[in-house]
Amino acid sequence: MEEQKTEPMEEKQAENVEQQEPAKKERPTFLTVLCILSFIGVGIVVISSLVGLLAGKAGSILMEATESIEGVQDVPEMEQVSNAVRYASTLSAINLICALVVLVGVIMMWSLKKIGYYIYVPAEIAPVIFGFILIGGGMFGGFFAALSAIFPILFIILYGLNFKHMT
Repeated sequence: MEEQKTEPMEEKQAENVEQQEPAKKERPTFLTVLCILSFIGVGIVVISSLVGLLAGKAGSILMEATESIEGVQDVPEMEQVSNAVRYASTLSAINLICALVVLVGVIMMWSLKKIGYYIYVPAEIAPVIFGFILIGGGMFGGFFAALSAIFPILFIILYGLNFKHMT
């Protein structure tokens, strides 16, 4: 008979523990997929930025040799191409720093924290803005800025759709 008395007591204790623990929010599948894609993207950007930092000097040497060719300076948009090569190391460093900040934001969003979104957004937009500023306008600079803004804008919108699931 004593066994029967302990079982209801254990059930009541289990119910009390369940009531005391706050219900953990489950991360939506869509947010999980976005975060995994972002982790992959950050990895790619980190690797390409490190390569860009290492290869930046070689690009400058190549650009100097190219500029010495007769008639190259007359090519439209050559200034923007020259700026892209000249500032390759700077842009790579900016991309690397921003990628690490993006990683922090994605980790926080993975944990369903809204602050992660606020960290993520400027870190995604900054490389696009710096790229446009350093390379310059014109057809090449504008095309570069537009092309490099596609995925950040898309992911900012997609993470924004999941913002309601974060606390």
